[in-house]
Amino acid sequence: MVDKGNMELRSAKLSDVDLLLPLFHDYRQLSVSLDSTAGLEESKKWITDCLTNNDATFLLAIKEGQLFGFATLYKGFSSVSLQKYWILNDLYVTSDARGLGVGTLLMAKVDDYAVQTHSKGVELETSLDNRVAQSLYEKLGYLENTQYKRYFKKVRKD
Repeated sequence: MVDKGNMELRSAKLSDVDLLLPLFHDYRQLSVSLDSTAGLEESKKWITDCLTNNDATFLLAIKEGQLFGFATLYKGFSSVSLQKYWILNDLYVTSDARGLGVGTLLMAKVDDYAVQTHSKGVELETSLDNRVAQSLYEKLGYLENTQYKRYFKKVRKD
């Protein structure tokens, strides 16, 4: 059991790669995607490249030097509103910290980060059967988009 009191919530730095790596890699292994087969070294390179190139923001929930969760944000752009927004791509909380509000703390940090960076808002998606996540997002004021269908086409032949 984890006490979420005095949980540090902050953006990751390059010096945090080794702290983030095990959780990030574990999270990727839980994915239902067939694209989650990369190993630890590939995960480490991804995190390092994202931080170095400012391609992603990783928000961390840390207590006493231990990482209990993270959120990954990628920048999106709206031609219609002429504003940027954040895409919440990943939200992960360790099994021993689930149900204790760490996910809610991370989501509050996501909202704060969106405000601080003058963005339009935050977009996210979750699997149709992930009722726990859907309940959290709806409780926090996220609205399901029923006006658009999402499509994806894989163009790389791996």
